[in-house]
Amino acid sequence: MDEQSDGRLARGAARRSLLLDAAIRIVADRGSGSLTHRSVAEEAHVSIASVTYHFPSIGDLRRETLEHAGSSIGLELAGLVLAASTRVEETPQICAAFAVRLVVERRIETAAVFELIVAAAHDENLRPVVALFNDRLTDLLAPYEGDERSARIVGAAIQGLLIVQLASPLPADPNALGEAVADLIRRYQHHN
Repeated sequence: MDEQSDGRLARGAARRSLLLDAAIRIVADRGSGSLTHRSVAEEAHVSIASVTYHFPSIGDLRRETLEHAGSSIGLELAGLVLAASTRVEETPQICAAFAVRLVVERRIETAAVFELIVAAAHDENLRPVVALFNDRLTDLLAPYEGDERSARIVGAAIQGLLIVQLASPLPADPNALGEAVADLIRRYQHHN
C-alpha cells in the first residue's frame, strides 16, 4: 500500500471516529431515539453524505455506536478480567472501583452504552453486542462467585445499580455505589 492510500485510510478512520464520538454524545445527552444520520452530521459539523458513507443504515450507525462506546469500556473490563484471574479475592474491590469509574470518569460512554442496551429490547441488531458485554462481565465475576449463573445474576444487578446512578445528574455518593457493588458481589459468592 502506498503513502497516499495510507493517508486516505487514516483520514477515513479519523472521520469514522469523529462521527462515532458525536453519536455517543447524542445518545448520552438525548437518548437513543435521537440518533439519526442528520443529528450526527450536525453534532460532528459534517455533511449527511459523510455520515451515510460510513454508516449506510441507521442500524449500522446504532450498532457501531454501541460497539465504539463499549469498546473502550470493554477493553478496560477485559484487563480487569485478566487481573482478577490472579487475584480472585480482590474481585469485589476491583468491580467496585470500576463501577465508580464508569459513573464518574466514563459517564458519557457508560450512559450511551446503557441507552443502547435498553434499545436492544426492540433492536435485534444490538443484541449480539449486548450479549458479548454480558459475557465479559460474567467472565469477570464467575471465578469469585463460583458459578456462571450467580455471576450473570450479579452482573445484571450491578448494571441495575449503574443505571440508577446514571439516572441522576451526578452520582450522589460514588463511594456508596462502590460499597453496594462490593457488598452485592460478596453476598452472592458460593463457598465451594
